[in-house]
Amino acid sequence: MNSFGPIEIGLIVAIVVAVICFILFILALKSKKKAQNKAEEQYKSREQKLSDEHEEELEKERIENKKTVTKQKEEYAATVNSKDREIDDLKLFSKNHSEYITDMRLIGIRERLVNEKRIRPEDMHIMANIFLPRNEISDVQRISHLVLTRTGLYIIDSQLLKGHVYNGVSAAQFKEQPTLEHVFNTLDLDNHTPQTLVLDRNEDENSLSFVNYTSHLEEIEKLAGDIQTELNLKFTPTTILYFNPKNEGAVTISNYAQNSNTKVLVGPEQLDEFFNKFVFHGRIQYNVEDLQRVMDEIETFN
Repeated sequence: MNSFGPIEIGLIVAIVVAVICFILFILALKSKKKAQNKAEEQYKSREQKLSDEHEEELEKERIENKKTVTKQKEEYAATVNSKDREIDDLKLFSKNHSEYITDMRLIGIRERLVNEKRIRPEDMHIMANIFLPRNEISDVQRISHLVLTRTGLYIIDSQLLKGHVYNGVSAAQFKEQPTLEHVFNTLDLDNHTPQTLVLDRNEDENSLSFVNYTSHLEEIEKLAGDIQTELNLKFTPTTILYFNPKNEGAVTISNYAQNSNTKVLVGPEQLDEFFNKFVFHGRIQYNVEDLQRVMDEIETFN
């Protein structure tokens, strides 16, 4: 039986001690790693908790801000709608019976042209009772109707009539219409300058009177120039003085105008014929984007 000497025993002891130390080192390392992992988990947990709390606070703040903004928008919209209703009420109040009838006639013309597929809906727009501001706030021009089409813009001044229109009359018509010479003398008119006179039946239905619309035409033409400047239009809008009949067949016209800037039309047939000709067959002046731009600009001061 072999016996271990002191050297062998010392070596064995050293190996055992080394193994024990290695095991203890491994255990200590694992314990340290475990503690480190636990610390990291706790840190991440705290970090996630703080992040969640921060996100929650941000979400609460976002919701509160959204509620505030929504409330402000609602209050603003309510204010705008209130003002719009006030403006619409004012416009409606200022719109007379003739203008309402003209609205209906123009809408009917547009619908017919669209239904017949002669134009698209975006090719013709009707704006009624609009206002054009000048330099001073109190100085506002009113337009009863503005028709926007690709073949041009048309300003329409609408009147209600039961009588006869003499458009472009002068001394040249005195032989044919002797009464007109007396009218010119009575109204102190220049018989060498074409005039637009209207023989209208008065409210009592028992008498007639002449009304001179010549200066009225000049005002409409000036308005067309102002609109062209204000809206930066390529072309000057065409001006139309339109007489609605007070009842069926109640309005007629004698047209002597040779080169009149303003078209004078009477009755729905002439209005329909005019737009049937110029809207569908006229020369293209604007595209649909141009028309939309003009309407948007008009809306900004209406």
